[in-house]
Formats: sequence, C-alpha cells, structure tokens
Amino acid sequence: MRAKPFETRHWAPPRDLIGQPIAIHAAKKIDKGAAAFAEELMYGQHRPGGFELADKLATSMKGTPDELLGTFGQATMPIGCVVCIARRDAAFQLGEPAEGTAVPAATVVQRITSRQMPECFTVRYDDFGDYAPGRWAWLLRDAQPLKPPVPMKGQQGFFDLPQGWLTERASPRQHQQGQRGIPHDRQKRPEE
Repeated sequence: MRAKPFETRHWAPPRDLIGQPIAIHAAKKIDKGAAAFAEELMYGQHRPGGFELADKLATSMKGTPDELLGTFGQATMPIGCVVCIARRDAAFQLGEPAEGTAVPAATVVQRITSRQMPECFTVRYDDFGDYAPGRWAWLLRDAQPLKPPVPMKGQQGFFDLPQGWLTERASPRQHQQGQRGIPHDRQKRPEE
C-alpha cells in the first residue's frame, strides 16, 4: 500500500539490521486507539487517501483466513501473523519540526543509513506513527505483502524466525541485495 513508509520507535534499531529485510508482524492484541484508527481507514474516512486507501487495504487482506482476522471496532484487520516483508533502509532520530518544507516534517538529528542520502533530509509526518523529537523513524522500502499472511506468534521488539523463513519468502530483488531476514524481529544468524 505504501501508505506507511516509516515505523516509529523510541529506540534506534541495531546498526547491522540497516539495509536488511524484515518481516512485519501484526500483533494479536487490539487496543482502543488502533480500533478507532482501523475503522477510519476501512471506511474511507482517513485523509489523505480516503476510499482509495480503504480499497487498497481491503484488497491486501483478500484471502486472509478468518482465524487471522481480528475485529477492531467495526473493522476487521489481520492479527497474530506476518503481513509483509520490507527492507529497513535507514533510521532517523527526529528533531524539532522542520521549517520551510512543502509538507509538515521533522528535522533529523542523527541517522543510520544503508546508502547515501542528502544531508538536508527531513522525515515527513504521517498519521501512522509518533514523530515526537527524540524518537526514531525507521524507513521501510520494497514492501512485499504476504498473501495470505503467515500465522506466527509474535513478541515485543525483535524476535527470532525459524532459520531460512524470510529468505524463502523474500522477493528476487531482496535476494539480489544479499539481505537476510527479520520481523519486528531478528532472525538468528547461521553459526560461523
């Protein structure tokens, strides 16, 4: 859907995970704030995007088994499963709001990147994260939805995947880049 380019956290990801693929896990717990936001998304009330975003979300969930769907108020969303694979391209520690930008954005006070990026880089605010000064925005690229999502028990923070799990599901482009896997999560490295 590409509606959410950043994952926000209060901590920086490990440097060795920048440029690596990750698996994005949908938690099983449904909180009240998420329920209201899911309803807004599913019924086309979210701006920007509206009904176009709602249609993309509905299309992305086609074929999802009922046991992997949870009720968020009046909306249904995947829970307890890995929903996509993406590459963590960079992480930016956020500063104060940027001045003179075309859209509201945060300044960057620290960066961890997998490739060259302009020094004047800012992080555009969206409704999907907490962009307060001091927090980190993790830039996700090359997102590939898993259809259907794959059931998996999650954990807080990073967690291990079975050896080879992510590699088997990565796109050819991700294979070409020599990346390894991880869902909000860290896949174990082979013994060296």
